[in-house]
Amino acid sequence: MERATILLCLFGFFKELRPSEPFLTPYLKGPDKNLTEEQVTNEVLPVWTYTYFPTLLVVFLLTDYLRYKPVIVFEGLTLILTWVILVWGQGVALMQVMQVTYGLSTAAEIGYFSYIYSVVPRDRYRKVTGYNRSVVLVGRFAASVIAQALISTKLVGYFALNCFSLGSVCVAFLIGFTLPTAKRSLFFHKDVANPEQLLNTDNVAEKGSLQDSKLCEGQGEDGIAEGRGGALGSTLGGRQESITVTPDKPGSEDTFLCIRDDSTASTDNKRTVQDFQPKAPTTSTALRTRPQREGQFVWLTTLRQLGQSLMDAYRSEALLAWSVWWAFAKCGNSQVGNYVQNLWDMISPSSQHNVYNGAVEAATMLAGALVSLLMGHVKLNWSVIGDAVLGVVSLGMAALLFVMATTDNIWVCYVCYVVYRTSYQALITIATFEVAKNLDKSLYALLFGMNTFVALALQTLLTAVVVDRRVLATPVQAQVSTDTPVKAQVTRSWHCRLC
Repeated sequence: MERATILLCLFGFFKELRPSEPFLTPYLKGPDKNLTEEQVTNEVLPVWTYTYFPTLLVVFLLTDYLRYKPVIVFEGLTLILTWVILVWGQGVALMQVMQVTYGLSTAAEIGYFSYIYSVVPRDRYRKVTGYNRSVVLVGRFAASVIAQALISTKLVGYFALNCFSLGSVCVAFLIGFTLPTAKRSLFFHKDVANPEQLLNTDNVAEKGSLQDSKLCEGQGEDGIAEGRGGALGSTLGGRQESITVTPDKPGSEDTFLCIRDDSTASTDNKRTVQDFQPKAPTTSTALRTRPQREGQFVWLTTLRQLGQSLMDAYRSEALLAWSVWWAFAKCGNSQVGNYVQNLWDMISPSSQHNVYNGAVEAATMLAGALVSLLMGHVKLNWSVIGDAVLGVVSLGMAALLFVMATTDNIWVCYVCYVVYRTSYQALITIATFEVAKNLDKSLYALLFGMNTFVALALQTLLTAVVVDRRVLATPVQAQVSTDTPVKAQVTRSWHCRLC
């Protein structure tokens, strides 16, 4: 395993090894912070959503522009600030600041999940993706088990758990500094093949010559596929040309998408290495010199490319349908995850009863990991039965939320929560590969990021209306069950699709 993969996995493990998280609500409402239920539910927790939503898109673009590592280090720093405030801060205002820093760290997670694709060969993407996501689940599972063991045996209190979490995120922060700096990224810093590999000019398949005004984008073995160049072509007013080059390394082939300025086109069909080499600073140089060009041009061109790519992707009816379900499901799942601890504490107050939040979260992580693995290996034609499965399971999830919101038995609530989150993991796994299987690999991060952004927009609206103390400020049962009509509507929509 490469050094970058090992370091990133260690970073992911320690940043998730936060045993205080399953007991955040009891800690805030307990003697350490002494906040009321209304303050925690309606004033503190909504701030996370309000921070995460507007910063996600900005962080998504900055992550690519800064080439990942600075954003990973920033995530570690914001996690440290979060737990410094949790350990030593007091009062509603500081707890709201804590939620701001936590929201920033959540948005910065995109750096962790996308960094590895810039430092490993393309043929190892599937393997390193498994490593990265597995260590996150292992870290959360270990944190939940440790927390429950320490609380149940009364060896430590909630304050000590937060000190443990602070130490763990400090370790992650230090590991982040040791990560190798990425030399390329998905959108702003794309690889262009080494011009010296283009000596075999007989393999260049195009008409006309490439002048100084050309702009080429490439896909090498480690590069990012450039499937669509419509936006870029229209920006430069040129014509797209496809060039296929066979480099020295056997078994590999580089494909270039180029923009040619027809106004300077030559009738000479000969190609030389010099044709592909970047010239002295001009307004049209190879993409690998993008950082030297004016930032405004780079950002404008890239944003237009992203917009065109999204429009092309969402023209697929099946992909759009799965993406809509993805956004609504993620919105509901996040809403439940944010406020379920408040529901548990209302049904079985931590000041009067033993709480098993850590054990429940550990069971949820384990069940979610197993069902995700199972869904990845079950060979079914999801294109045919996917709609029916999605509709039935979504209706079942709505029923589980209704039971959680109305029961006064904590164990019934625990079980419903585990089944709900496990069902979500199963369906989101199906949705992920249904979306991905007909999608250009270079668009994975873009489309998944946009789906997450839409989910956060829905969650922000839901939080502002249902949770915020300045609007409805509904009780916690209503906050958890707000996803019930959403799931019911999703089920109805999928029934209409089937019919």
